[in-house]
Amino acid sequence: MILNAQNNALTTDESLTIPTLDFDAKGALMVVASATSSKHDFDFLVGKWKLKHRKLKSRLTNNNEWEELETVVEDFAILEGVGNMDVGHATFKGKPWEGRTLRLFNSKTKLWSLYWMTSSSAGMDPPVVGSFENGVGHFFGKDIYNGKEIIVMFRWDARDKEHSKWSQAFSPDQGKTWEWNWYNVKERIAEPSLKTIAENNFAIPIPKLIFDVKGELVIESSATSSQNDFDYLKGKWTLEHRRLKARLENSNEWEEFETSVEDFNILEGKGNMDIGYSSVDGKPWEGRTIRLFDPATRLWSLYWIASDVAVMDPPVVGSFENGVGHFFCKDIYKGKNVIVMFRWDKRDKDYPIWSQAFSADNGKTWEWNCINVSHRKK
Repeated sequence: MILNAQNNALTTDESLTIPTLDFDAKGALMVVASATSSKHDFDFLVGKWKLKHRKLKSRLTNNNEWEELETVVEDFAILEGVGNMDVGHATFKGKPWEGRTLRLFNSKTKLWSLYWMTSSSAGMDPPVVGSFENGVGHFFGKDIYNGKEIIVMFRWDARDKEHSKWSQAFSPDQGKTWEWNWYNVKERIAEPSLKTIAENNFAIPIPKLIFDVKGELVIESSATSSQNDFDYLKGKWTLEHRRLKARLENSNEWEEFETSVEDFNILEGKGNMDIGYSSVDGKPWEGRTIRLFDPATRLWSLYWIASDVAVMDPPVVGSFENGVGHFFCKDIYKGKNVIVMFRWDKRDKDYPIWSQAFSADNGKTWEWNCINVSHRKK
């Protein structure tokens, strides 16, 4: 339930006035930025939101029938902070729908230009242009609606930044009168902590290990294993890590940090590699994962190497099933024989989760020691 979103009203706020429009000699809109207009004006939107909408069913027809719906939106900064974009998803009439707003700040005029596009029309509307003043932004543009020349207005009421309100109105008479036709209010979707993500991930059942007569791991691929299983990772990511400070010592002290990673396919699609960068103890650090797919066994082998050690770990081997991959190998950690497990949870391909556990008793018990969540760079 969305509470306190500008008085929880999906209606017009009568306490706010619409600025008087000015036109030049050719009839073009003249929009001047406020003295406080800034490239940071839409920073408050960054994050994930649940939007409740109220839309007029028919515009500029003296209609008073409204419909309500909800969307989920993610908003992020682009172009080194001089732009902003949101991506909204919903289902309309049983079909998936996507809408995007592109917002660009002109550092010379100090005006924002807002562009709207949807999957249902696959076209970009003319921009509405304007700025914020005292927490409220008004943005105007000319357009044609059902053959009529109109002025389109977006209003952003960001006086309560955690419950902002957007509304749209059309004017068929150069701003003398306005018909409001769309409102939405926002509720921020709380991001779970890395600790909570870890606890949920660690609760996923671990496959039972099988050994042959010589005590070697017997690993078989899933029926759906494919050389495309890591394609979702291609691109640039920011990784949030949570790592146990001491392994196999009954420790419960964790540390958190971030890395930047780029991932790409290799070997004509039969392999995948990522390169991660960070700083460790004030020194630059690089880590790489090489993932190779064996078309004969349909198993993936994952190799890890880092600049602080420069020795390649034995590969963990396995496959994905139902969006979760488990990969195992034998290794030695501080003189102890261990089984190493990597888990890749790609059920949400925009926020995949990797985790690692060690077992000192051939899989009877496991200690989780590392986890990370990947956030795709926009």
